[in-house]
Amino acid sequence: MKKFYGLLIGSFLLATIFCVFGQGIAYFLNEHFIPIWPVYYLTGLTILGFLLYLLSAFLIFHSFKKQDSTYKYLEPIVVLLFIAAFSASIWSLFVTAMWWG
Repeated sequence: MKKFYGLLIGSFLLATIFCVFGQGIAYFLNEHFIPIWPVYYLTGLTILGFLLYLLSAFLIFHSFKKQDSTYKYLEPIVVLLFIAAFSASIWSLFVTAMWWG
């Protein structure tokens, strides 16, 4: 059960970081790694953030499907996932769209 919660919280936090702070991470990657336009890094981080949110949602719904009684904290996690994922994804999509012009 610790591995499940670790993977769930890790993917959720990483997706939130990529979606909210993607612009700063894109500039950092541009300066310290391959010097391509930061918009490509930002687009990749946005897509990666979406995929990690989908992984979190899949893990939660898979555990609901198993009907495990040990996962008693999943209802608040689902509410947090939908509120945070929706707002962070919209923000990330808005920033990426503004960068692309």
